Parts: sequence; structure tokens; C-alpha cells
Amino acid sequence: MSKFKKTDRVMARWPGSSLWFEGTVIDLNDIEYLVCFEDTAKSKYVVKYKDVKSLTEFRRRSKSRGRSSSRGRSSKTKSPGRRSTLEPKPSPAKTAQRAVEIIKVIEPEPVVKHKTIVEPRNVLERWNDMEHKNVLLECRNDVEHKNILERRHEVERKNEVLRTDVFTRLSRADVAVQRTSSPIWQSHRIVSSNEKIEYNSQINNVRTVTSKKEPTPKSLGSRLCGISCSVGSSIKSGICAFIPSLATVKFLILTLIITAMPVFLTEMCTKNKCTVMEMPVMPRKFQVYYDPLSIALVAGFLVTQLLLYLIPLGKVVKPKNGATVHCNGIIALLVSVAVLSSLMYFGYDVLQVYTKYRQLLATSMALSMVLTLAVYIRARYIPDDAKNPVGNSGMFLPDFFTGRELNPAVRSLDLKFLLFRVALLTWIMINVLVVMKDLRANPGQYSPTLLTACGLQIFYAVDYLWFEDSYFTTYDYMRQGCGLLFILGHLTGPFIVTVFTRFILNHGTELEWYYLSLIVALNLVGYTILRGSNSQKHSFRSNPSDPALAYLESLPTPAGTRLLVSGWWGFLRHPNYLGDLLTFISWGLLCGFRHALPWILVGIDVLFLVGRIFEVESVCKKKYGTAWNSYTERVKYRLIPKIF
Repeated sequence: MSKFKKTDRVMARWPGSSLWFEGTVIDLNDIEYLVCFEDTAKSKYVVKYKDVKSLTEFRRRSKSRGRSSSRGRSSKTKSPGRRSTLEPKPSPAKTAQRAVEIIKVIEPEPVVKHKTIVEPRNVLERWNDMEHKNVLLECRNDVEHKNILERRHEVERKNEVLRTDVFTRLSRADVAVQRTSSPIWQSHRIVSSNEKIEYNSQINNVRTVTSKKEPTPKSLGSRLCGISCSVGSSIKSGICAFIPSLATVKFLILTLIITAMPVFLTEMCTKNKCTVMEMPVMPRKFQVYYDPLSIALVAGFLVTQLLLYLIPLGKVVKPKNGATVHCNGIIALLVSVAVLSSLMYFGYDVLQVYTKYRQLLATSMALSMVLTLAVYIRARYIPDDAKNPVGNSGMFLPDFFTGRELNPAVRSLDLKFLLFRVALLTWIMINVLVVMKDLRANPGQYSPTLLTACGLQIFYAVDYLWFEDSYFTTYDYMRQGCGLLFILGHLTGPFIVTVFTRFILNHGTELEWYYLSLIVALNLVGYTILRGSNSQKHSFRSNPSDPALAYLESLPTPAGTRLLVSGWWGFLRHPNYLGDLLTFISWGLLCGFRHALPWILVGIDVLFLVGRIFEVESVCKKKYGTAWNSYTERVKYRLIPKIF
């Protein structure tokens, strides 16, 4: 957590040196500040948290570490020419100014003409003597005046040389000393439109260069008529007023798509038909989607998982939002399966839950909207460092869709992690109900294809529950805002992915055992790539100095982290996405090729992964700078070797 906020006055260490100067915090992120130093150039540098202290703390620590006076030397007899090392050293501008003042001391004073006293004689002799002495005095004054001018020019030249040397040495102090800050990070709120950032990889320095604006040539109408044309300004004003509307329209379309997609996919694949060649017939009665029992089931399931989340069992993880998370997802799964088995043992018809598939989906969507609105309102009262950098544009719909807060937490409750676990457990429960539905419809018989499809999806979800502590190092948790896209995706995602198994239940054909074996083998290949790359990334991010990871080659970055260039991450830039893609393809192959709907889901997954790849690489390029360019030169392919 950051100790200071924007506009706070602090003492910061000048990058590449041991000097501390006063400055102002003008921006910050989760590991560093952007400090504007109090010199004439108003230098802006990125400084680590540990190199920034408050003014009062710095002065108090300076006094407490002072040398105590001994008997042989009194503390009052300090040499005036010697400055205490405990006092804050002056800024570069003050050092140069002091040097100029010292040199100016040797500047000679101008010669003042002295009056000449002449003894009284006769008028002619007095006149001749006065004229002669005046001539001599003027000649002397001219010579001395010329010398004074020469000496003054010499002093000014020395002052200029000294001033240039002082600022040159201070600005390039990190040539011989390794910097501890991250100079290539700079907030986009700081860099104005007429500035650009130049990065020098040799001295690891950043300087702001103000580009000179060329004078805008006057239009032909202005030159001819002598009056300014208001057409250009009107067009500019119209565009500026319409740009927020364009952003709102864009996110409105995205909101409608992600809201309508679960409903359309559910209605396209029913027991009667499954086709994408015609629009599904949507129920016109509101009662079809509203059911009090469904609301009670969803609410009861969420409350149960919340109570299981709070059980103090499992590995403890403390993310940056201050929550305390117990990774006990397997315990939650076992308890949920035990509750389901108990209901069946006492004669409760659990398949009623499957018959309310539409109502459960509609309830989950309504809950997503309410929860997103609550998180959006809550974001008004959180500190700036907890907000989503790309979710606070000031426009309602874009911020509502993207999320104004990164990782909302209420005491020890991490909302993102809870939704992640709920999505996995819901996915598992729906597949269990699908298998039970098939066994009831065909007593004494079972479908190997359906069992394989449900088994592969359950295995995928259980794996994430087993390694759920690695979720805290994923892009979803670290970078994606907690908005409508995240919340709706997690609460309705299980209803979308289970379209594969529901399709096989209602319209699937049985596959031969050797086809099933090849599909399972493909799924295991994808799982191996997915789990291997995710575990390798999580271990390296959690403890880069782990001896077990010493065989991995990494690339240092100016942000203080390292990029893996060997292992899975030296093979592709996003190997986990390749494993995810192979897993989805194996699920599609279990459905065959007679219907297009399963393969539309595979295509949607491909589009999502490609979009996420470009989003992740854009963030990495801004964060790592030239180090990311070196990484992309080393690892050339994103998702598929030799292709993409």
C-alpha cells in the first residue's frame, strides 16, 4: 500500500545517487512514485517506495542519528565552512546557485574617481595643473575600466562553465551507479500532449522533451478575407462532444452482447432442436424466467460457499487488498457433493434444479447486475491506488462495464476469489446433474461419450480448485477490473461452457472408443501445457530466487521484475492460452461435426484468447519498455508456433 498520495511533499532520493532532495508526488502505482524535484528544471523521476520518506520522518531520523558531543570537542565549535552530513543536502539548482555566489565574491569593485586637491596658485598655473591631472586621471580610469570589464567577462565565463558542469554531473549521476528506480514508468496523466519521453538504455535515464510547436498556417479564407474561420473550431467542438458518446455506444453494444449470449445459447440448444440457422423462439412470459425457488437456490448456494470460504482451513494467502484468503476449494467441493448426496439419500428430487435451468440463469444475470452496481458505488469511497487505471473515465457505462475497482475486499472477503470459486463449483454441479439426468432417462445404461465430456470438464474445474492459490498471479486477478464483464462472466460462464455436455445429452452421437481415446489424449496434451505453464509462472512470480527454478533463464526489466525466456515461456509468449485452446477443441470434437453450435463456442473462445493476447501485450509493452522488445525478439510467436 502506498504511504503517500498525490501532491504530498516528500523527501526522495535522487536516482543513481545517495542524495536526498525535497519534491512532490505527482503520480503513483503499486510499487513506485513519480516525484517532481524542486530544481529549476522541475525534474520528474520514478522512485521506489523505499526511497521516499516524509519530511517530518526524514528530519526526525536525521536528528536521532546525529553525533553526540564528547568531552574533548564541544558541539558548538563546529567549523562554519564544514556542513553537517546529517542535514538534507541541497538540490542541484541550489548547489549551482551557491557556486555562482562564491565565485561572485572575487569580482572586483568598480573604481571610484577621487577628487584631487590643488594648492592655490595663480590662475594660469592652477588651470594648467588641473587640466594635466584630469587628462592623466581619465587615462588611468580608461585603463582600469578596461581591465574591470575583462575581469568581469572572465568571471561570467567561469560561472557559466561551473553551472553547466554541476547540472551535467547531477543529471548523469547514474552513469556509474546502478539505479534502483523504474524510470520508464510514467503515468499517462502526467505526460501532456506536447511532450514525449526519450529512453536512453545506456544510462537508464528518462528526460522530458518539449517539442516546439510549429506556427499553424492560416487558412486561405483567413488570408483572403482577413477574418478567422469558425468552421474548424465548430468541427473540433462537435468531435469532442461526440467522442464520449462513441465510447458509450461501444460499451452499450458489448454489454448487450455479453448479456444476450448466455440466453441465446441456452435457447438455441434445447431438447427439441439445436440449430444456429434460425433465431430461437424466446419465451414471451416473464414467469418463464422468474421463479422464487430459483432465487432461493442461487442465494442459498452463494451463502453456503461464503461460509465455506470463511473456514480457517487451507493455505493462507494475503493479497494486496488486505483480505485473508484460505485456499480450501477442495474442502468446499467435498462438502457440496456431500450435501447433494444427502439430499438424494433423503428422497429429494435434485433433478428439479436441472428443470429450472432458464430461471437459474436469469437469476444469476440479475444478481450480476446488482452486484456490479454495488461495486461501482463502493468505488467512490476507496483510495486512488485501489482503483482500476482504465475503469475511471468518468462515463457511467464504460466504467460500469470495465470496473472502477481492481480487487474489492470487505475485511477478509476477497470478492474476485469468491466469484472464481463459485463459478468452478457451479460448473461441476451442472455437469453432475447432466450425468444424473442421462442415467434417469436410460436406466441401466450410460453414454461413454457423455461421461467422457462431463469427466473432462469436471477434471478441468477440479484442477483449478486444487491449484487455486495460483489465481492471485493471473491476469484476471491482477489487471482486470471488477466490473460487469468480470462478474457476469463468472456467474453465467458455467451455463455457457456446459452447452457442450447438454448438446451431447440431447443431440449427441456415440463415438467409438478409439476416437474417444484420441480426444482424451488431445485434452491431456492441452492440460499438460496449461498446467505446466501456469505453475511455472506462479512459482517464478511468487519466489524468483527459488533454487528449484535456477535452471530457468530470465530477462531483467526496469520495473524490478524478470521475464521468463526459457521453459514453457521461452517456447511461446502465451503457452497457457494454447493449452486452453486445445482443451476447448477436444470438447468440440466430442460433439462431432453435424451441428455448428459447439464449434461456434470454440470460435468464441479463440476470439476471446486473441483479444486477451493483444490486451496483455499492450500492458506489458507499457510496463517493461525496451525489455519487452528484447523478449519479443527472443520469443517470436504468441499462440501457435510458426503461425501466430
